[in-house]
Amino acid sequence: MKDKDERLFQFPFYPESFLVSTMLMSPAEVGAYMRLLCHSWLDDGIPMKSKAHLARLAGVSTSKLEQILPKFYIDDENRVRHHRLEEVRKSVADLREKRRKAGALGGKASKQSLSYAVANRQQKSSNAQPSKIKENKTKYTPLNPPAQLSTADKIALERERDAIAEEIKDIYRKAGRDAMGSVISWGKPDDPERVQHLREQEQIIKDRLRDNVLCIASDEPANGHIPDAISILAAEKTL
Repeated sequence: MKDKDERLFQFPFYPESFLVSTMLMSPAEVGAYMRLLCHSWLDDGIPMKSKAHLARLAGVSTSKLEQILPKFYIDDENRVRHHRLEEVRKSVADLREKRRKAGALGGKASKQSLSYAVANRQQKSSNAQPSKIKENKTKYTPLNPPAQLSTADKIALERERDAIAEEIKDIYRKAGRDAMGSVISWGKPDDPERVQHLREQEQIIKDRLRDNVLCIASDEPANGHIPDAISILAAEKTL
């Protein structure tokens, strides 16, 4: 008997061939024939001990067994087999081996893709950090103080900020996460690139509103206007 991992626990059934081969058998003989086929399949051939042993496996008397035995043969290892069943066994084993090799290749490709994705993400992160620091240094330089926003621009920016925050929540909600990104249920995958883009736009608006508060606190007159900020953010959101 083969190891458990190598055994075949099911086989294709061909009703037409079975009916033709059992046409002249009695119901008891048909049942005995099927039982021997199953034992032969599971044990990779039935060890030939005696006809009485085969009769017990088939569930019939030895006299009825004589009507069934011509359907089988004994191989060189003294195991009872069935010609058609062994052909089916070979085709099933070959198919399983092909699927095993294909699965191994697929798993190897998946691991390589995952490694590449992780490395690519780390590379993007390392490249993005210096530019972010540079942007922050430029943004708060005292040589170019922030301009005070008009009331209309301030209201528009606050609405845009709220809309971005709501879209981020909606993305996480569909992915089964809360606003902090913690898993609360299983949903469809989120869009990390879209979320990152929204976070950046949200931070720009928050920084602009904070600069406006500082500008008002220092009683500096308005000396400028954000260059079409609302239309730019609206165009970004529709992408």
